[in-house]
Amino acid sequence: MKTEFGWSDVATLILYVLSFFLLWEWLRPVEQITETANVHFFVIFAGLSLLLYYFEVNWIISGAIKTIFIVVVLQSLYFEAPLIGEGEWLGDFTSSIGESVVMTVQQNWGGVSDLFRSLLFFILLWLTAYLMNYWLAIRKQMFLFYLFTVIYITILDTFSPYDGSIAIVRVILFGFLLLGLLGLQRMADQERISLSMNQVQRWLLPLALLIAFSSAAAYAAPKAEPVWPDPVPFITSFGEGAGSGSGGVNRLGYGEDDSELGGSFIGDETKVFEATVEGDQYWRIETKDTYTGKGWEQSREADSLTPFAVNEAVPLTLADIDEESETQTVSIDVDLTYDHLVYPYAPDQVINADADELRFNPVNEKITSFDGGEVTELGEYEWEFREPRYSLQALRNTTGLGQGDASMEQYLQLPENLPERIRELTLEITEGEDNWYDKAKAVEGYFSRSGFIYEQEDVPVPEGDVDYVDQFLFETQRGYCDNYSTSMVVMLRSIDIPARWVKGYTGGEVIENLGDGRSIYEVTNNNAHSWVEVFFPEIGWVPFEPTVSFSNNISLNYDLDLDSETDTPETPEEAETPEPEVPEPLEENAGAAGSVDDEGSSGPGGFEAFRNFVAENRMMLFLISVIAVAAGVILYRRRNRWMPYVLIRYYRSQNGSEVYPKAYASLLKQLKRYGLRRKETQTLSSYAREVDNFFGTHEMSKLTDQYERILYRSEDPKDKWSNMRELWEDLIKKTTG
Repeated sequence: MKTEFGWSDVATLILYVLSFFLLWEWLRPVEQITETANVHFFVIFAGLSLLLYYFEVNWIISGAIKTIFIVVVLQSLYFEAPLIGEGEWLGDFTSSIGESVVMTVQQNWGGVSDLFRSLLFFILLWLTAYLMNYWLAIRKQMFLFYLFTVIYITILDTFSPYDGSIAIVRVILFGFLLLGLLGLQRMADQERISLSMNQVQRWLLPLALLIAFSSAAAYAAPKAEPVWPDPVPFITSFGEGAGSGSGGVNRLGYGEDDSELGGSFIGDETKVFEATVEGDQYWRIETKDTYTGKGWEQSREADSLTPFAVNEAVPLTLADIDEESETQTVSIDVDLTYDHLVYPYAPDQVINADADELRFNPVNEKITSFDGGEVTELGEYEWEFREPRYSLQALRNTTGLGQGDASMEQYLQLPENLPERIRELTLEITEGEDNWYDKAKAVEGYFSRSGFIYEQEDVPVPEGDVDYVDQFLFETQRGYCDNYSTSMVVMLRSIDIPARWVKGYTGGEVIENLGDGRSIYEVTNNNAHSWVEVFFPEIGWVPFEPTVSFSNNISLNYDLDLDSETDTPETPEEAETPEPEVPEPLEENAGAAGSVDDEGSSGPGGFEAFRNFVAENRMMLFLISVIAVAAGVILYRRRNRWMPYVLIRYYRSQNGSEVYPKAYASLLKQLKRYGLRRKETQTLSSYAREVDNFFGTHEMSKLTDQYERILYRSEDPKDKWSNMRELWEDLIKKTTG
C-alpha cells in the first residue's frame, strides 16, 4: 500500500480520476434507457474499486471491502429485514442466487431475479475496474477504452432516447487529458526519471489549455450539414410509429393505421421518392370515409380489386377535367419502397413500370403493384396525367346533391355523439354563403383567420369520450395536418356537404431544375400529409387545404357568365376573394408534415432575417471575428515577409514608362518596413550605399543610379525597367529574411 507520495503519484491520481469519469459516462445512460434504478450505488462502487487500486491495497483486503459493499447494497435494496439480526435474509439471498444460476444455465432469462442481475452488474464493474487498473498501471494505454466510450455514446445517442450531445464533449475533454498524461508517464518510464512538480505543471497546464480552447472553438464553430443521410429514420420507419395513428410520439411518414389520431411527431428526413415533373403536385395514396370521434377507418372492405395494365387507362376518375388541360408525364424514382403507388390528381395511365399488372381498390382508391400474381414493390415508374382545372361557375352553382348521388351517404357519416357545437360553429362560419364552394372556402380559411397554430410537439390525444375534432376546435387550437383536415371534413359533413379525408404527400422540395420546364422534387417522410376532398355533383372530388401555411394551388377556370344583361360581370379577382391567409411561423421544421408553399408564404424581411441570424449565431460570429482580427494583426505585423512577393507578382505584369518610378518607390517603403530607414536629409545615393553595405551587394546603388537618370535627365524609363527588374526583385526578396 502507498505510504509516500511524489508528483508522479499526483499525476497517477489524476489519471485514475479521469478514468473514473470515463467509466461514469457508461453508467449515466443506464437509468434512462433501462429499468435500472439506484444507479448511484454502481457509480460509488466503480469509484471505490479504482480508489483501492490506486492505493495498491492488498488484493485480499480490497476484495473483502468490495464484497462487503456489494452485499450491504443488495441487502438494503431487496430485503426489509435488518442487516444484522436474525439473518433470515441471508437464506433468501443465497436461494435467490442459486435459483437464478439455474435459470441462467437453462437460458430462462425471464426467470432471473433482479437481485442476481444487480449482482452480475457489480461483478461486471469489478472486472472493468480491474482492466482499467491494468491499462493504467501496467500498459499505460487507455486509447482502446476511450475509443469504445466514444462509440458507446454515439450509438446510444443515435438509436435511443439518450441525448449524448453534452456527454460526448465530456468524453473528449476527459479522454484527451487522460491520453496526454499517459503519454507523459510513458516518457518518464522510458527515461527512468521521477516527475517533479514543475514538470507535471509544465505538461498539464498547456495540455489543459489546448484541449479547452480547441473544444470551445469546435463547439462554437459552424457545423457542416451531414453528407450521408441519417440511417436511423430509414430503419425505424419500418417499425411502429411510422405515420399517423398510434396516438403517442410518432415518427413522420406514411402509415396505414389512423384509428387513433393525435400525439406528437418527430421529424424524419428519410427520402421516399424523387419526382421529375413540370410543377408542384400533391401525391395521393388513399382515402378514408368513416370518422369515429378518435380517428379514421374504412366503412367496408373492397369486394375485389380492379386490375389494369401498364399503358392502360386507370379506372379512377376524381373529377371532370377541363378539356384544355394539357397531358403531362412524371417520373417517380423510389427510395423507400412500398407496395402501393403514389399518383397525381387526374392520372390517365402508368406508362412505364416493372409490374405485370396494377390493381385499383375502389373503396380507398389505393393502387397496388403486382408481379407474377404477388404484391411487388416498384423502384421506379412513370405516370401520364392531366393537370386538373376546375370550373368556378360549376363549383358555385352547387347547392345540394342531385337525385343520382345517393352513394354519397358514407361521405356524410358522423358519430352519433358528435358535439353539437361543431355544427353550430360551422353554421356561424358559413353564414351568408349560398353555395357549397364558398362554404367550403370559408371553412378552409377559418383556421388561419382564427389564430390556429401549426404544431407537432405536445399535441394531445383525446382521452375518454372527448372528441378529436371538438378538442382541437375549442380547446387546443394547435396541431398538424391531421387535426386541420379531419376538422374540416367533419365540419362540412355537419352541414350536409359530402367530404372525405385523403392521405399522401405534399410536393416536396426542388433539388434540381432541368431547364426544360421540369424540376426534380425530393419527397421525404416529412412531406407525409393529409388534406380534404369535397364532392361537387357536376365536377367530382375537389381538393381543399385547411392546414395553416400550406397551399395545394388548385387551378380554377374563371368561366363565370359574362353575357348576362342583369348581373354585373365578375372579374376573376371579384369571383373569389377569400381573406388572405397569413402563415403562422412553424415552431419546428414546417416541412415535417408537408412542404410549405414557397410562393404563398412570406419570410421575414432582409434586416429582420439578418438580426435573427446574428442572434442565433452570436457565439460563432464572435469566434470568427476574433480569429479574423487575430489573423489580420498577424498578417499586418509580418507584412514585410509577404509583401515583397505581392509586389513582385504585381510589377511583373506591368509595362510602361511609369512602372520603374513606382517600383522604386515601393522598394523604398519595403526597406523602411524592414528597418532600413532613410534619414530626412539623406540623399538617395547615400542611402543606397548604406543599404548595399547592409546586404553586401551593389544592387541598390545600381537601381538608384538609373532612377536618378530618369528623375534628373528625363531618360525613357521603359527600357530601364526591363533591364533592372531582376536586380529589383533580388533586392526586395532580401527584405523577407
